[in-house]
Amino acid sequence: MRNYIIKRLLLLIPIIFIVAVIAFFITNLMPGDPVRVILGNMATESEVARLEQSLGLDQPLIVRFFKWLSNIMRGNFGESFYLHAPVSEVLLQRIQPTFLIAVLAEILGITGGMLLGILAAAKHRKFLDQFSITISLFGISVPSFWLALILMYLFSVRLGWFPVSGYESFAEAGLGTFRYIILPAVTLAFMQAGLIARMTRSAMLDTLKQDYIRTAKSKGLSTKSIVFKHALKNSMMPVITVIGHNFAVLLGGTWIVETIFVIPGTGFMAINAIMRRDIPIIQASIIFVAVIYVILNLFVDLSYAFLNPKIRYN
Repeated sequence: MRNYIIKRLLLLIPIIFIVAVIAFFITNLMPGDPVRVILGNMATESEVARLEQSLGLDQPLIVRFFKWLSNIMRGNFGESFYLHAPVSEVLLQRIQPTFLIAVLAEILGITGGMLLGILAAAKHRKFLDQFSITISLFGISVPSFWLALILMYLFSVRLGWFPVSGYESFAEAGLGTFRYIILPAVTLAFMQAGLIARMTRSAMLDTLKQDYIRTAKSKGLSTKSIVFKHALKNSMMPVITVIGHNFAVLLGGTWIVETIFVIPGTGFMAINAIMRRDIPIIQASIIFVAVIYVILNLFVDLSYAFLNPKIRYN
């Protein structure tokens, strides 16, 4: 197991290198001149040349690439064109709201999704099964931006329970921070719950058809014992895969929801950076998402060995 973990961590290096190369050339070759965006169309050529030299954009692309690559290998992602601060500091400041929203959304999604999936499998082709399928389809189909606006109108505008938008950190608001992230988390949890419910139902139905389940029924075990002690654990591998992928997506930045609720997270930061052509922040955001995906995939693989003792990583 230890050798497998070390090998997977070493594989992280070439993966991140490839992502870094793609991120650099995509961001530098995409349409739009960041200098013109910063200065505006009325800027003179001398002003443009001066700012290009200041930002290092006057050098050949290949020279900028090797200089940038050597910097990120030392953990230096450069300085934001707009915020005039190190990109690593900007990213660390924006992680808290994204992390809190992602964790709360995933907890709500796992709880609701697994509950619906288990009930649907245990009550197959009955009312609860149809109800679960309907809710899961609703969660998957409804656009997150539409659901966010509906929740904002009902619980912020009409009832006044939560702020319409904005965010205050723990240092400023303490537990009051959760008032700002509940609606974004619920918005994201709907889709997570729908995906997890469908996967849990499908996996549970396959498991409940196995011979050992029939043997457990013939021994007179209760339905609760069969479902939770025997069927659920053996159905968790595909569910864990979905949960890990969903969590990686959320941690990578809940872009649309953060924009609607004006939450200053990593997704909101990335969208603003794209609009402003803030190349260093865009590059750091891409690498950040790639690292999250690789690490969470490793944790998902390791969880398989815990759920199924037959799996051994050498």
